Amino acid sequence: MKKLKIAQIVLPWLSLPPKKYAGTERVVFWLCHELAKQGHKVTLFSVGETKPPQAVKLEYIFEKPLGLQTNVSQTIANDFKPFLHIAKCFSKAERFDIIHSHAQFLGLPLSAITKTPVLHTFHRSLSEGLTQNEKKLLKQYKHLNFSSISDSQRALGLNFLATVYNGLPLSKFPFVAGTDKKPNEFLLWAGRIVDKKGPLEAILTAKKLGLPLILAGNITEPNFFNHKIKPQIDGQKIKYVGELSQGQLVKYYQKAKCLLCPVKWNEPFGLTAIEAMACGTPVVAFSNGGLKETIANGKTGFLVSQKQGVAGLVEAVKKIDSIKRIACRARVENRFSSQIMAQNYEKIYNKIIAGSAPATS
Repeated sequence: MKKLKIAQIVLPWLSLPPKKYAGTERVVFWLCHELAKQGHKVTLFSVGETKPPQAVKLEYIFEKPLGLQTNVSQTIANDFKPFLHIAKCFSKAERFDIIHSHAQFLGLPLSAITKTPVLHTFHRSLSEGLTQNEKKLLKQYKHLNFSSISDSQRALGLNFLATVYNGLPLSKFPFVAGTDKKPNEFLLWAGRIVDKKGPLEAILTAKKLGLPLILAGNITEPNFFNHKIKPQIDGQKIKYVGELSQGQLVKYYQKAKCLLCPVKWNEPFGLTAIEAMACGTPVVAFSNGGLKETIANGKTGFLVSQKQGVAGLVEAVKKIDSIKRIACRARVENRFSSQIMAQNYEKIYNKIIAGSAPATS
């Protein structure tokens, strides 16, 4: 198969690999690494502090990252820097066989006027939380090439060519030998501490079961945290350990009884679920969004209807010891490795370049 010259572009919020937890940036870093291993010439458009994978070229305008944004649309509307960052990539479009944009809305207008093929992957919900202007923009450019990160993410009649699930470098999420030995008796919740990701439901579940709970993640809704979560934290049964690095989080994954993912929205994927399963840890989640596709109900964890609420989560955790931890690892190996992710993107790139990628929605 022909080796390609590929541009990968992310918004300039964080350096890669991220020092703490950041899903999009980590996935793009792993994708660059795997594509380069397959012999493609990969250029990553990021910030100067990024340390790209071996054999990946780095291009940038801004040396330092602009910082994680809680309101991307507002930042883009009020600051020209993200646009300058995107424009640098498209100004060099003729150097590449294909551009893969992970830059949300900013990549759309420029890709519509460049001769170089472009693939757009959004790492956010396309059915919830969009402004009217964002919906109009997507409608205007719905004919462009899109890939979804889950079937559940698909919305707005966009030209989705395929679904490519996020993938992990399996060596970074080791499965501890001894497979089904009894883990520590604590529950784990990880992610951005926002209401829609269900940290409060996780706390209530742990309390009803009388089990300890570890909360890990950055606080992006301070009012919610201060009024709903902080009063529940006692440092003994309910512990908050802050935002962790990937390596720190892996240690908790390996020892937890299960990961709780009671998300209350159409989660576009759910990276923590496959991270936990890679380490052999089953997942209990509300049956929403991409989690319906990552978790094999009854085999690698349990999916609970949100209508069942905390009571449903409690009953699922009671059954969690019936899940074989080796099965959790196997599901990730078979479906969610970074190598598989890169191979699937490679197929889309070649279809787009050949002009033979049909719309499927």
